[in-house]
Amino acid sequence: MIATLRPHSFADLQRMPDDLFRYKILDGELIASAASPAAHHRVRGALLRIIDAHARQSQAGEVIIGPFYVVLGHYDAVQPDLVFLSASRPQVPDDATYLSHAPDMIAEVISPSTRAIDLVRKMALYARSGVPEYWIADPDGRELVINVLRDEEYAPAAPVTDVLIASPTLTGLRVDPAEVFAGLD
Repeated sequence: MIATLRPHSFADLQRMPDDLFRYKILDGELIASAASPAAHHRVRGALLRIIDAHARQSQAGEVIIGPFYVVLGHYDAVQPDLVFLSASRPQVPDDATYLSHAPDMIAEVISPSTRAIDLVRKMALYARSGVPEYWIADPDGRELVINVLRDEEYAPAAPVTDVLIASPTLTGLRVDPAEVFAGLD
């Protein structure tokens, strides 16, 4: 008898244990990531504070922080660090554990163990799924890049000044990367 491997689906993901790993499925491949370092969580918290404050003040939409699944196809389910949904979309129900469509923006904080996945595989998935904006925060390099989807590929957003980066999706939001990484030593 020959054993064959079948691609994993979101249903498989929902049966995974509730442990210290974060699970995702990319192109049917199940990937487990270890817990992220403290720097990752500090940067994620800073992004949440900055984006959520702007979204609430401007009534632009809602921010959801992971772990929260975004299902972008039968064989693609990920847990971004942060997701933004514009006010023009239906509000996510309080008891929802996943989103089944592309959000308006996704932010990922890179960890050493997820760098290649975030910069290559997830970027390709988000582009082909039509996510208009993909933020990448790199605590090690102290770099924030806001990528904007153009012609099915991401390109970095043009800086507003020497310091500030603007989000086309969150109108009026200008981010100083130094503020995002201020909590790191």
